[in-house]
Amino acid sequence: MATTGEYIIVVINGINTVVTIVGGLLTILTICTRPALRKLVNAPLVSLSCADILFAILFSPFWIHQILNPLWEPPPALCWVLAYSTPVLLGVSLCHMLCIALQCYFKICTHSTRLNSSRTLVIMLFITWLAPMVSFLPLHIIEEVKVDPKLKKCSVGNSDKIWALMPPLILNTILPYIATLAFYILIQNHVRKSKKRVQANAQGPSARLAVKCTQGEGGGAGPSTSTETGRVAKPVRNRNSLVWAGEEMSTSSDGEQKASDQIKPSKPKDAMILVAPAPGTELNEQGKTSLSSDEEQKGNDLTEPDKAQDMTPTVATVSQQTGKTGRQQHAVPGSSSQNSSSAAERQITKMMMMLFAVYTLCFIPITIMGIFSSQVPAEAFNVGQLLLALNGSLNPIVYGVMNKNIRQGYKHVLTRSSTS
Repeated sequence: MATTGEYIIVVINGINTVVTIVGGLLTILTICTRPALRKLVNAPLVSLSCADILFAILFSPFWIHQILNPLWEPPPALCWVLAYSTPVLLGVSLCHMLCIALQCYFKICTHSTRLNSSRTLVIMLFITWLAPMVSFLPLHIIEEVKVDPKLKKCSVGNSDKIWALMPPLILNTILPYIATLAFYILIQNHVRKSKKRVQANAQGPSARLAVKCTQGEGGGAGPSTSTETGRVAKPVRNRNSLVWAGEEMSTSSDGEQKASDQIKPSKPKDAMILVAPAPGTELNEQGKTSLSSDEEQKGNDLTEPDKAQDMTPTVATVSQQTGKTGRQQHAVPGSSSQNSSSAAERQITKMMMMLFAVYTLCFIPITIMGIFSSQVPAEAFNVGQLLLALNGSLNPIVYGVMNKNIRQGYKHVLTRSSTS
């Protein structure tokens, strides 16, 4: 006769089975019908949903029946299928986690699309299903399969053949888990470093120019009113009346007098920077500046030093022009689409990392209990197996919560099914 605690586990497991099957089918339909999700890179999610549905169908109903009828003995063939499929499907789920983590690593950290080809994805999914099937098959052939009264399900009998148990355990549990965890750590470190580089580049040219303009010849930073000599732009006029800047000019009072006495209408030797034309000028069709009639008459009455002073731009003007140029250089067409794609990749990566965390929380308790099975009571095994079964129902919830496209796809599929 089942106890109250076992009845509670039966009810929770029954609800979990329904949610797992409905959620898995909903995920498959959403990915297959929505244009934004009908991509080859989402094939591992469809395959993982199939594994969750199979586990819910093969494991949960017979486990419930075994709890309610402890003396029930299933046929030997059915018991063998149940005992063999349980560890295989758990290994398939963990291998899917590794496959998805590998995809995210190559796409985000190496910007490689090698794993996005149809051939590569088919091979990866084939290995994901084949490796657990092949590795667990010898163990279930050489070992006796029967109903375990403590676990209340069919499993291999207690064996002293560690050599037969360790290879599938290492291949399908330990190695995939460690590799998946390592890939997600590498992805997280790469994303953190990328954010730091973006923040450093955001301060960029304007900050460096401001520091350079406030430095003296000795390289020390100082206020803008310093009397030390800095490299500031000195404007001159060429034959085509274009204003250029690039000569060395003193900021001290003596240097200003010397610069105003020795203005030469020639191009500078340093790199030239085109500065905005002086007020009152216009650009003709060839891009040259021309003065209006009044301003031209007024300009002829000015002495040459007065012209130079009239055309002298401030450091702020050059800084503004340089800042605009830097912003124009950074405003490359297509950068917004790249940012949106990067944001989508980060969102998918966060979703898969959450999926891996949920799998870890559901899988670790029963694994620890299996290692110390002789010291663990039967009630604890029931709770551990219930947590393991909950993983299948939590996956669709994680998809819907952390991915906007999948959430909208759920609503679309449910709306169509309710109206039809």
